[in-house]
Amino acid sequence: MIRLTDVRKVYHTRSGDNVVLDGVGFELAMGERLGVLGRNGAGKSTMVRLISGAERPTSGRVERGMSVSWPLAFGGAFQPTLSGIDNIR
Repeated sequence: MIRLTDVRKVYHTRSGDNVVLDGVGFELAMGERLGVLGRNGAGKSTMVRLISGAERPTSGRVERGMSVSWPLAFGGAFQPTLSGIDNIR
């Protein structure tokens, strides 16, 4: 089981706070799958890093009642300076 409860992630930048996720919550049972679609900068990669444990939420809870394996826990999969298309090449 993976459960996110009222998850909020804020990055502090020179130009101010960037709220990437706010109030996100869901539960996935063993064997369930989730597809996430969104524009660039919508928080998809951030959510993957939170689920994998590579990052911690600003507030809320991320619970993993199972191990998380590659590619989710692989932090080197995404290069933040590249576009989504360039990351998959």
